[in-house]
Amino acid sequence: MIARNKRKEGLLGFVLIMLLVLGARAAQDLLAAPVRIDHAAVEGNKITAADVILREIPFTFPAVLSAADLTLVQNKVQNLGLFNRVELRVDERDGQAVLTVIVTESWYLFPSPLFSISDRDWSKLSYGLQVTDANFRGRNERLRVGGSFGYNPSYFLNYSIPWIGERQRLSLNIGISRRANENRIFDFQEDRLGFNLGLGKRLSLELETGVQFSLTRIRLPGQYGIYAVSGQAQDIVPSLSWQVRWDHRDLAEYPRKGAYLAIELQRTGFGKNQPDFWRLTSDSRFYQPFLGALSLGVRQLFILNSGILPMYDRVYLGYGERLRGYFDQILPNPALFADYKSYSISLTSLEIRIPLLPVRYFSIKNGPIIPSLYRNLKFGLSAGLFVDSGIVWRTASEIRWNNFLTGYGVGLHIILPYINVLRIEYALNKLGHGQFIIDAGISF
Repeated sequence: MIARNKRKEGLLGFVLIMLLVLGARAAQDLLAAPVRIDHAAVEGNKITAADVILREIPFTFPAVLSAADLTLVQNKVQNLGLFNRVELRVDERDGQAVLTVIVTESWYLFPSPLFSISDRDWSKLSYGLQVTDANFRGRNERLRVGGSFGYNPSYFLNYSIPWIGERQRLSLNIGISRRANENRIFDFQEDRLGFNLGLGKRLSLELETGVQFSLTRIRLPGQYGIYAVSGQAQDIVPSLSWQVRWDHRDLAEYPRKGAYLAIELQRTGFGKNQPDFWRLTSDSRFYQPFLGALSLGVRQLFILNSGILPMYDRVYLGYGERLRGYFDQILPNPALFADYKSYSISLTSLEIRIPLLPVRYFSIKNGPIIPSLYRNLKFGLSAGLFVDSGIVWRTASEIRWNNFLTGYGVGLHIILPYINVLRIEYALNKLGHGQFIIDAGISF
C-alpha cells in the first residue's frame, strides 16, 4: 500500500512540474489579416509540381482571408506530408496581392536501410533495405520496393497515386508482397503471398471514399493445417472492402483542433473453403481547444465482427491498438481462441494536450551527404494527460462496467523531424500498477 501511494504521489508530482513549466505559447508569426488575395503562387518547390500544392488550398481567388483562413491554408499544405516546413507570404505583383506558399522540401528518394517496429513492441524489430520515392514524378505519388529480415520478414512492391484527373479526383494504390507472419496463437509463421488493388475518389479536400480488393494465399505448417478453413494447410482468402474517410483536423501529425472519422466495411470470403465473415471498423476522433493553449482529444474505436474468424485473421487489443496501463496485455487472451471465434472490440481514449515548448525550426548548414536533409528541422515539446478504456466481448451481455479495463497517466510528447512525435509516458491501471511506455507517433 505504501509503495502504491508513492507511485501515485510521484505521478502527481510529475504532472504538477509539467504544469508549472508551461510557459507562454509563442505561435509562428502570422500575416496581418484579414487580407485580400488575388491569386496564389508557390516558392521552394524544386521537385513538387505547383498544382499539387495549390489544389490543397480550399479557396477560390480573389478572396478575403482571415487569420483562421491563412492557418487553414498552411495546415492543408503541411498535411501533404511532403515538406519539412510550410510558410506564407503576401507579395504585391503588378498591382495584385499574391499569396506565396513557401515550402521546404524533404528528401524524397531514399535507397535506405529499413528499420521498423511491429505491434508497437520494441522487441519485434525488422531490418532490411528499401528504395522509396515519396514524391514520385513530383506528383505526391509513392513508390516503394524492398525487403526486410528479423520479425515478420517480407518482400514488397507498392505504388500509390492520390489524385488522378483534375475533375475526377480519383486515387489508385496497388501492391504485391510476400511475408512470413508470426501467428498470434501458436508458435509458427504463416506464409503469406498477397496482392491488393484499391480505387478511391476524393469528394472534397476533406472527404474521400474508395473500394479495396485483396487476394491472399496463406499457408500453414503441416501439423497446423487443421486450422485452415480448407482443412488442407492452405487457404485462398479474397476480401473486398469499402471505406469512407473525413479528415477535418488542423494538423494530422499532431492535431489540436477538428475531427476525423474513418469507416470501413469489409467482406471476406466469397466461395467454398474460404473464410466467411463481415467486419465493420469505425474510428472517430474529436479535438477541441480550451483554456487558451490546451486541447482535449477524444477517440472511439469499434471493431465489430460477424461470422467465424479464422485463426490467422483475428484482431486484438495489445498489438497495433493498445490500452495504456495494460500495454502488454492481449485481449482476448490468445489461449482462449476456441471460445472467441467471433468477437468485437471497443477502445475509448481521452487526452489533454498541453504545449510546453512551441514548435521551432532549425537548420544545420553544410550538413553531410545530402544538405537538404538538415533544413528547417522541427523541435517542440508537449505534455499529455490521458485515460484509456477498452473491452472485448462475444455477446451483448458481456458489456458490463466491471469488464472494462481502464488505464490513465501522463506523458511527454517530443516533436522531432521525420518521426514527428516520440512519446514517453507513465500509465497506471485500475489496480494501481504502473508502467513506462516509449512509443513513436501520436496516440490518436
